[in-house]
Amino acid sequence: MCTKDITLKAASADTFYYPPEWKPSRGTLDEFQQKRGYEHYFGKSRTKNLHKGVLQIRFELPFKVQCLRCSKFLGQGTRYDADKKTVGKYFSTSLFQFEFRCGEIVDPKLSADHSAHCNQRLVIRTDPENDDYALTEGLRRVVGTWDAKDTETMELVDPETRNKMNDDPMFKTEKLIRDKQKEKSDKERLADLEDLQADREDYYALNCAMRRTNRIKRKEEKAQEEAERLAGKPNFALPLAAVSDQDAAEAKAITFRTDHDRIELSVRRAAIRAEPLFGEKKSTAIVTASSSKTIRAEPLLGKRTSTAIVKASSSKEVRLPGKFKASSASSSGALQELVAKRRRVEQHARMAALFQGPVALS
Repeated sequence: MCTKDITLKAASADTFYYPPEWKPSRGTLDEFQQKRGYEHYFGKSRTKNLHKGVLQIRFELPFKVQCLRCSKFLGQGTRYDADKKTVGKYFSTSLFQFEFRCGEIVDPKLSADHSAHCNQRLVIRTDPENDDYALTEGLRRVVGTWDAKDTETMELVDPETRNKMNDDPMFKTEKLIRDKQKEKSDKERLADLEDLQADREDYYALNCAMRRTNRIKRKEEKAQEEAERLAGKPNFALPLAAVSDQDAAEAKAITFRTDHDRIELSVRRAAIRAEPLFGEKKSTAIVTASSSKTIRAEPLLGKRTSTAIVKASSSKEVRLPGKFKASSASSSGALQELVAKRRRVEQHARMAALFQGPVALS
């Protein structure tokens, strides 16, 4: 087999290439290459079925074919991992069979094994009788015809015309004259087209147009960057649509109504919460919190502390548990002032929460 126009890698893979260092005394080519550290493309799987007479090789399609299952076209020179084996002889020449699978991606319904690939079994055999390949299974040959006149290329002389030219010298002379005239006219036409293109070309105008387009594009990009910088980072994950007149009209048509009863109720509650916790009455104050729970004075200063404060009107000195010792008037006024201040802070916080979010009505 001739190895002309076959790359060295393909020749090495198909065991066509024998390095200069190899000698028959050094064993087979595979053993010699493995000793040098070179492994075959398929590795050990290449010879796993060698006892059955099957050798795995890289096979190139000799011409364009079409798969009969998926109807996809396989171009000439497409490589496949094929199983090579001998199926007979033509006189003293061995007949080789190459078996491989179609690797085109198709619908699983069209696949041979319901997978993502066609996997149709394709079989090609050598035909030394006709110096060709025989398509045995799964594919057919694609024959393409074309006319040299349609492509406006040089027409090759067919055998009949050649025989007629050999038999009739006048016919040969006439054909040669017609070919020369056609060649001359084609050259003149090509020269005219080149002159026309050269006349229309103006490098200065083309350069100006290109630079003008680039300037406009750069201005637009700068304007867009400036608009994005002024707009800041977007507050939403999705981009917002542009403002339209219809949206503005709908927004103006919306009327917001104020709930005066709710505001009045909130004001009354805030006034109640702002009252002194310890008044001149002989009862402990009951504080109504925002959660509708009552908080008594005893948990704040203890039962003994509240009793001492209530009795402060009749005594000159109030003895608080611990280190608290003060006169009745000064201690009661200072304590009420602190409590009032604390209640005002809480009132402000509740009012802010009221107008920023919904408030549960008790």
